[in-house]
Amino acid sequence: MKKLLTAILILALQAPVSFLFPQDIQKRNLSDTDGHQYIKFVIRSAPAYTIEVNGHYDFGVYELSANNNGDFSSAQFTDGENFGVRHGFGGTAAVKISIHKRGFFRLFFSGSYNRFSSKYSKYLVEQNEKGYAYYNVISFGVGLENNFTPSYKFKPLVGIGIIGSVISGDARVYAENTTIYRNLKILPAFRLGLTLYSGLEYLINNRIGVNCGIKIVHANLWLKDTKVSENPNEIYLNDKRVVPRIPFSGWRQFVWGALYGGVNIYFGVSQKDYFIKKIKD
Repeated sequence: MKKLLTAILILALQAPVSFLFPQDIQKRNLSDTDGHQYIKFVIRSAPAYTIEVNGHYDFGVYELSANNNGDFSSAQFTDGENFGVRHGFGGTAAVKISIHKRGFFRLFFSGSYNRFSSKYSKYLVEQNEKGYAYYNVISFGVGLENNFTPSYKFKPLVGIGIIGSVISGDARVYAENTTIYRNLKILPAFRLGLTLYSGLEYLINNRIGVNCGIKIVHANLWLKDTKVSENPNEIYLNDKRVVPRIPFSGWRQFVWGALYGGVNIYFGVSQKDYFIKKIKD
């Protein structure tokens, strides 16, 4: 009994398991050649830093939801009512660095690419449309993440960050009830915005894990602008309402949600194994 209490005391002092000092504990029954039964405790530390890569499906909201659940409307696009697209796909790579030993808070740096196209219908298949629009969005971000259980296999988390995005694209608009069309190049525009996300990581082993979650991105929260191009076949993003009105402009929010999933690579995870002899009944 004395040996058992001593082992428990050592385990409690070296690896407390309260919420303030979270640990990942796996309990497993073992036996030696003499027939003694042992309980094995596997205790892991939080990763020092993490590399994350994931892909995502994007769905636009507000003025990024186009017309009729994604259908392109030349008239609405010309009047600046929406961006003419809704659905998109993309990918993100991020580095997450623990800013203290316990690993609750992580600083992250991310880069992402997203493509939105009116040719993706609400069924996510390409369809032939009379007019179209598409956008390429290249973003870089920095922010802070709260990982609630950094030392456990299951790691629920939330995060917020500031992103800078370069948004560009192309469009084709038709004059109403005619076959006359106009091809437009949407010139690159730089915008600042915010991203919010919530998700879950699962640690498969000390080096590899998987992740999934949902996030919302407001890419043009700041630096909205509208101006006229000298080239009639080029337009700017024109997401700010101006008076007098000009074609292809209006107060528009470039906002989308995303469902994501991917893999994680962990660095700096240490592990200790503890064995406690079971007391026979």
